[in-house]
Amino acid sequence: MSSHRNIIVCLDLAPDCDAVLTRAAAMARDSGAQLTALHIVDHMPPLDLDYGLGGLPGLELDLQTLLDAAAARLETLMSDAGLGDTPREVIAGTPNTDIPIQARERGADLIVLGTHDRTGLGRLLGSTAQAVIRHTPCDVLAVHIDTEADE
Repeated sequence: MSSHRNIIVCLDLAPDCDAVLTRAAAMARDSGAQLTALHIVDHMPPLDLDYGLGGLPGLELDLQTLLDAAAARLETLMSDAGLGDTPREVIAGTPNTDIPIQARERGADLIVLGTHDRTGLGRLLGSTAQAVIRHTPCDVLAVHIDTEADE
């Protein structure tokens, strides 16, 4: 039996992230741990800090729209997985730095997240999973998502 009591599942909301949620939910159920789902909207302002992106017609970054869309997607994902009562949160930030911060603030003893091998070794070494592993004082389970299995 696992000693984990507080699990955060970090979801990127990609079409294949349900495998990560399923794995985390099973671990929480089997160990009696509290499960919390987290999605971080990676919203980086333009370098010139011009939020209207002056000069680029039709392109506006609306953080609230992104947060609302992510919350709706997460709600659907949780409901489809039968986890309607499981706590969940959508925040704005940078996953590489904010996942470890959230883990510390929430007293997590396990983070579950997905990892993709999309563009070779450079992408793997710079991945969110690698950053979280390096900067989080708790256990991290990186669930491999095989994007080529469907081909």
